[in-house]
Amino acid sequence: MIFRDRPDGTRVRIPHAINAIMPYMMRGRNESAIYYEKDVDIENALHYVKRKNDMIPAEEETARYSLFALVLAAILRTIALRPQLNRFIHGRALYQRNHIAFSFIVKQKLQDEAPEGSAKVFLQPQENLEAVTKKVNQAISHVRQYGEGGDGEKIAKLVHAIPGGKALVIGLYRILDRLNLAPWALLKTDPLYSTVYIANLGSIGLDAPFHHLYEWGNASFFVVLGKLQQKEGKGAHAATKRHHLSFKVTLDERISDGLYFARSASIFARLLAKPELLELPLEEARAKLTP
Repeated sequence: MIFRDRPDGTRVRIPHAINAIMPYMMRGRNESAIYYEKDVDIENALHYVKRKNDMIPAEEETARYSLFALVLAAILRTIALRPQLNRFIHGRALYQRNHIAFSFIVKQKLQDEAPEGSAKVFLQPQENLEAVTKKVNQAISHVRQYGEGGDGEKIAKLVHAIPGGKALVIGLYRILDRLNLAPWALLKTDPLYSTVYIANLGSIGLDAPFHHLYEWGNASFFVVLGKLQQKEGKGAHAATKRHHLSFKVTLDERISDGLYFARSASIFARLLAKPELLELPLEEARAKLTP
């Protein structure tokens, strides 16, 4: 690497020797992947989305809330409170990402032959549910209207049309990326250079599988959402059935440690159980979530 820092990340000094050695022992993301599965009670989240939508005029369709946007808002708030989740390994070094970006696939129509487009949304740590919902709705609307996720797919189509272009451009891209010379203009459009890649398979009625991490790019997380299921409640809700959502998470264990991941997962589940925390300013939410 020519430069220590990158357009999308700042190099972090790893304080513990064993953590510093791990990128040399496990050189790829899939070699370093760990898998986490959790069924989360989202009954409160569903009711919250319905209450929010009941207050929105029918003609303001683009302002309507969704469970998907609420989940993304919960992921955002978890990352804002737990910044080590927004790290990645590159060239055996640990980097803190300079931004928060979520990528996801949007199907134009629920038909086999309908094209897909990649959406990439940049978010600020302090943004609440309303702000996240607006950005997610805009990204989905853009893909469904134009059939593409933005400049990244336009560049891919151009490269594909050039004879031998794929090998040449991808090879050059890899070299520039390895040297930390890849321009931000390219990195910001590539959906695999993101904090988290999310797949909402529940929207097409499928269960959630575990997904591999991509060796291309530097996304350290892949989150798959499954379809809604009703299960027996627990505790005060033991006599009723409640909706649960299955999350399958694949993550690069080199970016942090197990305890940090476990506590982050707990915060995420608490945010879904109390979605009103997603409306509060970040520091107020932090105070309510801190033991």
